Amino acid sequence: MTQVASKKKLNIQKEIVKVTAHFREQGSVLRGDAEAFCDGFEIEIQVESGESPETIRDLICLARQMCFTEVALSGQTPITLSASLNGAPLDQP
Repeated sequence: MTQVASKKKLNIQKEIVKVTAHFREQGSVLRGDAEAFCDGFEIEIQVESGESPETIRDLICLARQMCFTEVALSGQTPITLSASLNGAPLDQP
């Protein structure tokens, strides 16, 4: 958010972004059916600024649109995997 505020030449005295992730596992590693789940994220943003509430709302919206992490987590980002064992390529699971 700081980068976006700087580019827009907004006056931000302080910002705090707190992210809480909710993860869980189920199944068994020993049985080979273990799975990981992400049940969601909570994001709390605190801003101290003399800018108007509308300006800060717009800043937060634009910063979220430009956040690589949020875009990757909420979209269909392709993942490419390669693995090796002792320097030799490992077949993909």
